[in-house]
Amino acid sequence: MLWKRLLTGILLVAWMAVIFWFSAQPAEASGEISGTITYRLVSTTGQILHMELSESQVLEYTEKLEHPIRKAAHMTEYAILGLLSVFFCRTFSNRMRRIYPIAFLMAFCYACTDEFHQLFVPGRAGRFTDVCIDTAGACIALILLYLMEKRRKAQK
Repeated sequence: MLWKRLLTGILLVAWMAVIFWFSAQPAEASGEISGTITYRLVSTTGQILHMELSESQVLEYTEKLEHPIRKAAHMTEYAILGLLSVFFCRTFSNRMRRIYPIAFLMAFCYACTDEFHQLFVPGRAGRFTDVCIDTAGACIALILLYLMEKRRKAQK
């Protein structure tokens, strides 16, 4: 049991470090990364669906989709954080009524500290709306995991 606690603890802290690293990027660098990813998604999707998009159309769709894709990425980061928090908390207790609220709180608190950290990064800003988006990602993942576990227990 100790090795599980150690492993999940290391994974949890490592993922927090990944989130911290992304947040430490200045706005310009972060925007360039998300713009490049969005551009590739749009152009690849256009090719797969045989849409024959012009370069200007790809750029137009990229501009429209960059913000939602960026926020979806934040939600995904925190969904993973929420799941890792559950796995770590399970090494202390198996009581679902305690584990899930604690994991949710861990994700919320980390989202708060992450936005505070961004106040000190050039071009970035700490926003409570981003805390809510990040926490929503964790919450969705926790709800899905909870429902899957309840279903699995009901089938036994």
